[in-house]
Amino acid sequence: MAYVHCVFFTLKPDTPESEIDAQIAGGQELLAGIPTVRRLETGRRDETMNRDVSVTDFDLGLVVLFDDKAGHDVYADHPLHLEYIKRYKPQWAGIRVFDCLSA
Repeated sequence: MAYVHCVFFTLKPDTPESEIDAQIAGGQELLAGIPTVRRLETGRRDETMNRDVSVTDFDLGLVVLFDDKAGHDVYADHPLHLEYIKRYKPQWAGIRVFDCLSA
């Protein structure tokens, strides 16, 4: 069983493209370096995906897989995660977090 942590960021309207690119790169640079992270994917919302069920009110997505909740808890308090938040939070208008267990 794995633990899945999904974060969806809504950025402030005036966020420059360079800052969006920086947050994507920062996810790979900082968060992927946390020892309990098994897999990390991050990127922009696919603006061409507009099905009736598609959620479109976010700009960036982040999905992180851990072995278990304990791995997530290490990640949550890890200095690299805290640096990621400090670095990119000024651009966030809002975030939504979804955590689940994977069979």
